[in-house]
Amino acid sequence: MPFLRIGVDDTDSVSGMCTTYVGAVLEKRLLDMGLERLEPCHLVRLNPNCPFKTRGNAAVSLHFKASDVMVEEAVDMAVKTVEELYEKGFEETQPGVVVFHGQDVPSEWRLFALRAVREMVELDEAVKLAERHGAQVFMFNGGRGVIGALAAIACPLTNPTYEAIAYRVRKNWGTVRRIDKQSVIRLHESGLSFDSYNPETDEVRITPHTPCPVLAGVRSLTAENALKGLSMVRFLEEVEMVTVFATNQATDMHLAEKRLAEVKPFDNVIVTGHVASMPETTVGGHVFFRLSDGVGEITCAAYRPTGRLRHIVSLLRPGDVVKVMGGVKPKPQGNTLNIEKLQVIQLAQHQMVRPPTCPSCGKRMDSAGFGKGFRCKSCRMRTNKPEITVEERVLRPGFYEVSVSARRHLSKPLCIQDVSPTTNSQ
Repeated sequence: MPFLRIGVDDTDSVSGMCTTYVGAVLEKRLLDMGLERLEPCHLVRLNPNCPFKTRGNAAVSLHFKASDVMVEEAVDMAVKTVEELYEKGFEETQPGVVVFHGQDVPSEWRLFALRAVREMVELDEAVKLAERHGAQVFMFNGGRGVIGALAAIACPLTNPTYEAIAYRVRKNWGTVRRIDKQSVIRLHESGLSFDSYNPETDEVRITPHTPCPVLAGVRSLTAENALKGLSMVRFLEEVEMVTVFATNQATDMHLAEKRLAEVKPFDNVIVTGHVASMPETTVGGHVFFRLSDGVGEITCAAYRPTGRLRHIVSLLRPGDVVKVMGGVKPKPQGNTLNIEKLQVIQLAQHQMVRPPTCPSCGKRMDSAGFGKGFRCKSCRMRTNKPEITVEERVLRPGFYEVSVSARRHLSKPLCIQDVSPTTNSQ
């Protein structure tokens, strides 16, 4: 039997629908037609910085064995399902479907898929690549989703994670999701899943906050544990269906090592350098510092939602050697790297310079003006020598990450990551 691979993307809008739901419905219909599933549906998260994304920038692909006589009918079903379910009336919703008949995915497709996860790619390139290798391409309302559809088919999931997703019945779409919170806490405590609950904020993390068809999604390192974890959740409303996806979530696939001079807007990077400025906390609680690798510089940001990571960043000092992981966004101050994870590699000795105490009365002296030394307001004594002390560093080398609530789909939590024994996750 020939292999049939179908990729779908960009079927949702801010008002509803979900591409994973379209994939789940299509999978059920193809199974009902008699096709044999080759492997679980793939849920592939693309570049999280893409300015065109609706929410989580997810594309899906379905992988089947199908007899020659069923291929045309299966392709027709895929196109009809997308046409039926995608969100109409939104200029930004541009579905794409790519269908590939073949066992081996072309190697240049795989390279394209990795680029689509890590940086910005163009629609024209995706269409030409697909058609060059005989794939069928279907475009709706502009068809930008062809990029994700092709990437979902080709993305190499050599060490995937899994997500079991429960979908709502249509009458409940757009209403408040009803789930027993205590059952989610028990799921969190069981260790079967990750990022299901945030104990810092007492927040359930398996339910989205959008009017889409998803009721809840449980993530795990195996398909079995994802399903078992989902079964632990007590739903207080009807479930339409459950689908398990193999995913690139929580793999750090989006991150690529670069020198600072190579960094472009919307890239997702790992950069190493030294802290080039004192961290600055702005109104709203966001913390910024400059990072340099001797050739280039970039602003690094820990925004308020990142939780305790902001405190860690505020403890950095000029000269500290760090590795920063995250996404690059163009900002008024220039390209800004939004921190997802931070490795403190080496701490610098930091000297603090301040006015000395008065040798007569013991009060702290004031500056007498630029280049004029210091004076005591009480005794009128003067000196040119400041007080220099070495700061006792509270920060320790190790790995630090954003809070569960701020974690991106692709970012790999430290709890499932192989890091050194000196890890300090916050």
